[in-house]
Amino acid sequence: MKWEVKELSDGRWGVFLCKKYWKFKDRPVMYAASITKEGAELRVNRMNDPNSYDFDIGYVTAKQAKETERKKKAEARELAKKKKAEAAKAKKK
Repeated sequence: MKWEVKELSDGRWGVFLCKKYWKFKDRPVMYAASITKEGAELRVNRMNDPNSYDFDIGYVTAKQAKETERKKKAEARELAKKKKAEAAKAKKK
């Protein structure tokens, strides 16, 4: 999806979805409003370029969060397997 800046009737600036992405062709899709055009343009630039978020401090994408959670679960399973194997070894002795 792509976003664009348009002036609103009250003098503010709106962040709108580009027309070709509208679900209903007669209804514009507005995401946010800004007092200044520069603020709206900054928002549009960030939304149109998802890679710009990579360097934001503390920002984690949903994909990164899922991958981290998957790794934690895999490590927990491995640890449980090792403990189970050690317990079985100790039991045999």
